[in-house]
Amino acid sequence: MIRTLTFAASAAVLTASVPASAMTNFASYSPLTNAANLIFTPGANGTGTVASVAGAPVTFRFLNAAGTQSVFDTAATFALSTTTQPGAIFGSTAIASTNAGTISFTALNPVSYLGHTGTNLLTAVFSGATFAATIGGSVASLFTSQPPSMVTFTSDFLRFGGTTERDISIAIDAINPKVGVGRNGLGSFSGSSAGLFGALGGSGSPSAVPEPAAWLLMVAGFGLVGTMRRRATASVAA
Repeated sequence: MIRTLTFAASAAVLTASVPASAMTNFASYSPLTNAANLIFTPGANGTGTVASVAGAPVTFRFLNAAGTQSVFDTAATFALSTTTQPGAIFGSTAIASTNAGTISFTALNPVSYLGHTGTNLLTAVFSGATFAATIGGSVASLFTSQPPSMVTFTSDFLRFGGTTERDISIAIDAINPKVGVGRNGLGSFSGSSAGLFGALGGSGSPSAVPEPAAWLLMVAGFGLVGTMRRRATASVAA
């Protein structure tokens, strides 16, 4: 079954932190190796591109209802792509907003979870994220939350239609070379990322996608209700 989720990322990275909320983290990921899995490439006039290393291996985890420990984890490939707008430097921190972006986690082989089998562990489409990096340091972050920005999640195992708040929080460390300022903005660097995904719905917890057998029972139930209503209407008419 697939669950309905809305979450706020709880990671605090650099000097920026995500405000506390009632959201629950429903998934996380961490790198499988020490190799860099994200690259920042500067563009013209202070813009930039944040992109994953092709085929970057990670461990993806679905978390328990409290968002504190894994209930299912698997090896996956990680893909992230977004572009940054020209930003500003506040003290030792460079901050810029991003344009639309995507993040996806694909299982190396089909996996089964909550009665379903698939490879799309999680795909996120977002806009209005904040990218921040410590000048002269080795850490950076990428985070966003709906509201006020837009975040949508899809998965072969969870559903999010009932969620009203969602967020993404990614921490990047082991950056090499250290974050530097170039003529038109930040210099290029690569680092190792890990992240959290959160959501909150009307029930405050994820809801699972019904298994085929459950769908049949639901359909049968709807048919029974319809039959009872028709009989009741016929009795009143008589």
